[in-house]
Amino acid sequence: MCGKLLWQLLAEDGWHASPVGRLVLPVLLGFRLVLLAVSGPGVYGDDQGGFVCHTQEPGCKEACYDAFHPLSPLRFWAFQVILVAVPSALYAAFALYHVLEHWEEAGKAKEKVSCEGEGREAGRHRLLWAYVAQLGARLVLEGAALGGQYHLYGFKMPSSFSCRREPCLGIITCHSSRPSEKSIFLKMTFGVSGLCLLFTLLELVFLGLGRWWRTWKDRSVSTSCFSSPESTARPKEPAGRLHGVETKE
Repeated sequence: MCGKLLWQLLAEDGWHASPVGRLVLPVLLGFRLVLLAVSGPGVYGDDQGGFVCHTQEPGCKEACYDAFHPLSPLRFWAFQVILVAVPSALYAAFALYHVLEHWEEAGKAKEKVSCEGEGREAGRHRLLWAYVAQLGARLVLEGAALGGQYHLYGFKMPSSFSCRREPCLGIITCHSSRPSEKSIFLKMTFGVSGLCLLFTLLELVFLGLGRWWRTWKDRSVSTSCFSSPESTARPKEPAGRLHGVETKE
């Protein structure tokens, strides 16, 4: 029973999704998690420890690092992945609720086949709009995260940073460790986030095209069913009447 319920949940979850939504977006999300968990701590783990400033003033280094990175890159990317995964988790929960509701209705009234079919179509229509809503939310969140990442870190990690904040005396020059490696990792995260944004937009486009194709196909099928040949619509004259007319002549 659990296996059948899980299979039905997966079927309902991917009913409206194209191959982009079923395969590409989950793979990209998993790749982001693996990239952040495996390579992130090795690249940015010693970010604050490798930040060196030419001063011995107490508290100056911490103040300059706070100006250099107001938010830790690892924490920002972890928050980004969680934020992007929230709409998908909510949609999966809604699909599970839909499957459980349909399961209970099918168990209560098995003889009402037509009403059950209509209810299933209405449920799939709700799932369609829920899927569109979660794609739109992911699109907005991905765009906002990309804008926030560019505002905080830019496209390149600078090797030196000039700081003038209290309690520093004057302008202090600070240096970050391994700026080239951090720049490569920063551009990689930009590329993965951009791919997720692009494929989410493509999924919305494919969903709209598929919806339009199904509507056009159903309309053409209904038109062909209601149309009838001209020969079948023309009434036939009785044979006896025609024979009588010829005999009279």
